[in-house]
Amino acid sequence: MSKKKSDNEKYIEIIRQNQAKEAYAKFLDEENRPRDANSAHLFALKKIGGGFEYLGMNERQLIILLAGKLPYMYD
Repeated sequence: MSKKKSDNEKYIEIIRQNQAKEAYAKFLDEENRPRDANSAHLFALKKIGGGFEYLGMNERQLIILLAGKLPYMYD
Protein backbone atom coordinates (compact mmCIF):
# COMPACT_ATOMS: atom_id res chain seq x y z
CA MET A 1 0.00 0.00 0.00
CA SER A 2 1.46 3.37 -0.94
CA LYS A 3 1.62 6.30 1.40
CA LYS A 4 -0.80 9.13 0.66
CA LYS A 5 1.00 12.31 -0.42
CA SER A 6 0.74 15.33 1.80
CA ASP A 7 -0.34 18.70 0.45
CA ASN A 8 3.28 19.89 0.53
CA GLU A 9 4.46 16.88 -1.47
CA LYS A 10 1.73 17.46 -4.06
CA TYR A 11 2.70 21.14 -4.30
CA ILE A 12 6.38 20.32 -4.78
CA GLU A 13 5.48 17.76 -7.46
CA ILE A 14 3.43 20.37 -9.36
CA ILE A 15 6.30 22.88 -9.13
CA ARG A 16 8.75 20.28 -10.50
CA GLN A 17 6.41 19.41 -13.36
CA ASN A 18 6.04 23.08 -14.29
CA GLN A 19 9.82 23.54 -14.19
CA ALA A 20 10.27 20.56 -16.52
CA LYS A 21 7.63 21.89 -18.93
CA GLU A 22 9.26 25.34 -19.00
CA ALA A 23 12.70 23.85 -19.62
CA TYR A 24 11.23 21.68 -22.40
CA ALA A 25 9.58 24.69 -24.07
CA LYS A 26 12.91 26.54 -23.95
CA PHE A 27 14.67 23.49 -25.41
CA LEU A 28 12.16 23.31 -28.28
CA ASP A 29 12.64 27.00 -29.07
CA GLU A 30 16.45 26.79 -28.98
CA GLU A 31 16.64 23.60 -31.05
CA ASN A 32 13.75 24.54 -33.37
CA ARG A 33 12.15 21.13 -32.88
CA PRO A 34 8.50 20.05 -33.12
CA ARG A 35 6.55 19.28 -29.96
CA ASP A 36 6.31 15.49 -30.14
CA ALA A 37 7.34 12.33 -28.31
CA ASN A 38 10.69 12.12 -30.12
CA SER A 39 11.64 15.63 -29.04
CA ALA A 40 10.59 14.82 -25.47
CA HIS A 41 12.78 11.72 -25.59
CA LEU A 42 15.76 13.75 -26.83
CA PHE A 43 15.17 16.31 -24.06
CA ALA A 44 15.01 13.53 -21.46
CA LEU A 45 18.25 12.01 -22.76
CA LYS A 46 20.01 15.35 -22.47
CA LYS A 47 18.70 16.01 -18.95
CA ILE A 48 19.03 12.51 -17.51
CA GLY A 49 22.35 10.74 -17.74
CA GLY A 50 23.69 7.65 -16.08
CA GLY A 51 20.41 6.70 -14.42
CA PHE A 52 20.02 9.95 -12.51
CA GLU A 53 16.64 11.57 -12.10
CA TYR A 54 15.65 15.03 -13.31
CA LEU A 55 13.44 16.93 -10.86
CA GLY A 56 12.43 13.66 -9.24
CA MET A 57 11.39 11.99 -12.51
CA ASN A 58 13.02 9.19 -14.46
CA GLU A 59 13.28 9.25 -18.26
CA ARG A 60 9.98 7.47 -18.90
CA GLN A 61 8.01 9.68 -16.50
CA LEU A 62 9.52 12.82 -18.01
CA ILE A 63 8.65 11.81 -21.59
CA ILE A 64 5.05 10.99 -20.65
CA LEU A 65 4.72 14.27 -18.75
CA LEU A 66 5.99 16.32 -21.70
CA ALA A 67 4.50 14.47 -24.67
CA GLY A 68 1.63 12.49 -23.19
CA LYS A 69 2.92 9.29 -24.80
CA LEU A 70 6.12 7.41 -25.45
CA PRO A 71 7.90 7.50 -28.83
CA TYR A 72 7.32 4.67 -31.29
CA MET A 73 9.28 1.55 -30.30
CA TYR A 74 10.47 3.08 -27.00
CA ASP A 75 10.09 -0.15 -25.02
